[in-house]
Amino acid sequence: MLSLYLCITASAQKTTVWIVRHAEKDTAFVNRQDPDLTATGQQRALDLAAYLQNEAIVKVYSTDTKRTILTAKHVKAPLEIYNPKNLLGLLDLILQNANGKSVLIVGHSNTVLETIEALGGKRPVTLLTDDDYDYIFKIELEASKPAVVSFFHFGQYHRGGTATMK
Repeated sequence: MLSLYLCITASAQKTTVWIVRHAEKDTAFVNRQDPDLTATGQQRALDLAAYLQNEAIVKVYSTDTKRTILTAKHVKAPLEIYNPKNLLGLLDLILQNANGKSVLIVGHSNTVLETIEALGGKRPVTLLTDDDYDYIFKIELEASKPAVVSFFHFGQYHRGGTATMK
């Protein structure tokens, strides 16, 4: 974590990292290793792209599963696969290739909050459940300042309400 802090403090620019969990996956086949998105998930992927359309995303980082790639595919930026078990490597990529810019990371319920922590932020929610698909997290990294973490909802609210706009 110290090396990440030193990298960030060397920069004079604010980097914005948006993080989401993949959209709703098809669970019809319990043993399916790499499921597609459901129709609701496909709509959420479109909603994600609409939500971020004015954010000037320069790079999208996704794990190598169909559900994360399909979630990210409508965001107008180059996609790069990352290994969620190597978050420091991902952070190095972000700081080297998108310093002072905005990126999107698409992960999983068991990696999103860990990624926020790896960026130096505090978990804004305690846990992501299997039903939590509508959270979008924003982490702002700026020289000599602690990471600023905020969260919003996008698309159809997962508990049946309406989405909270940014």
